[in-house]
Amino acid sequence: MFRLLSATYTDSSEWLASPRGRLFVQYERQLLCSLLPSLTGYRCIQVGSWGIDRAALDRAGTLCQWRVGLGADPDADIVFDGRRLPLASGSVDAVVITHGLEQVADPHALLRDCARVLSERGQLVALVFNPLSLWALRQGLPSRRSTRFQPCSAPPSAGRLSDWMRLLEFCPEQLWRYGLGFPVFGRGFRVGREHRWMQSIAWCSQAYLMTARRQVSPRTPVAGSLRKRRRLPAAALARSSHRGVTCRR
Repeated sequence: MFRLLSATYTDSSEWLASPRGRLFVQYERQLLCSLLPSLTGYRCIQVGSWGIDRAALDRAGTLCQWRVGLGADPDADIVFDGRRLPLASGSVDAVVITHGLEQVADPHALLRDCARVLSERGQLVALVFNPLSLWALRQGLPSRRSTRFQPCSAPPSAGRLSDWMRLLEFCPEQLWRYGLGFPVFGRGFRVGREHRWMQSIAWCSQAYLMTARRQVSPRTPVAGSLRKRRRLPAAALARSSHRGVTCRR
């Protein structure tokens, strides 16, 4: 499996500069550009220092787009430490996580903070490497011929990420399997409704893309009359005091 780095976040520029990394980003950019126009709202942010250029992010259907990078990212509009996004709660309508879950030490905390900054009907797009793929297994093997991608934490599988999203009041919608060398991938399916032949070979895909929409459950406040203690009528209080019985209000 992956060789993990003991750091706050990882820099993937070396792997992205490799020939295979450039080819993978080109393939991934085409898939992302086909889904970004479906994002609606006012603000959209890209989380993670990845090779997706600004022109691809501008294809989003939102009015404004920003790029939030890790560390000293020269192409980022905002930088953060990989733990807490410097944005107000409920201020974003769409979040695109471009392999940010692998680049930070605590992926669940990053996903939880993305849910914090999203609005009640916000949309989330997550691009994640498949930890069960043969490519991930090859990254953990020692080799001097090619550059290896080393994340800070093990990326979650598609099933685990779906469970994380449901705990954070997300409704997973679509799941895309893609990667280099597997022409059968590149199609979108409903989460949990893949074809049987797709499920048998899904573990071979290099990466996956999952879309979800946040659905905050309405919280009905308790009526004020139920919180108040029941008070006895004035006539009952008078009779009780006449009989020498003390009534508690």
